Amino acid sequence: MPRCGDGILQQGEACDDGNQDFNDACLPTCEVARCGDGVVQTGVEACDDGNDDDTDGCLSTCVLASCGDGVVQEGEECDDGNDDDTDDCLSTCLNARCGDGFTQAGVEACDDGNADETDACLSTCVAASCGDGHVQAGVEACDDGNADETDDCLSTCVAASCGDGHVQAGDKGDDANGDNTDDCLDTCKTATCGDGF
Repeated sequence: MPRCGDGILQQGEACDDGNQDFNDACLPTCEVARCGDGVVQTGVEACDDGNDDDTDGCLSTCVLASCGDGVVQEGEECDDGNDDDTDDCLSTCLNARCGDGFTQAGVEACDDGNADETDACLSTCVAASCGDGHVQAGVEACDDGNADETDDCLSTCVAASCGDGHVQAGDKGDDANGDNTDDCLDTCKTATCGDGF
């Protein structure tokens, strides 16, 4: 009597290779092996769990689930299936956020991935600038984050000094010139009789 597994292809059989090997192209049931049949075909499929659930460890395409496959798995915050680290989802399957070291297009001015407030990018992912309250190393002498020209730091992030044109505590005046024959001396003192000028 003809039967499945005898190595002879007969009516009602898709294949018959005459063996009981579940890992080749023809199953012992005389059906052609395919993705989704629940049997891993060696060298062809990485996995085959026999279902269409893409949120488990094996995708419906018989590929093992991994970061970058476009399907959010357990342990992943996101998975957009691309390697673009400037969009909402990083290639590590984590949501983009300030401090991740990647500048998110249209959202962040910069992102250097550190909390150093003295470099060109603040920890808030805003480019450092005069008036932000943080002294940018090698660029600013001071930065007190205000526009008060009578304190120790001018709004231009330059340390206040006699001759800068702004009257600070202890100054009697500051006309920002070196002329000692007017009302204010270059020492920021008021000109008086006996001052030598």
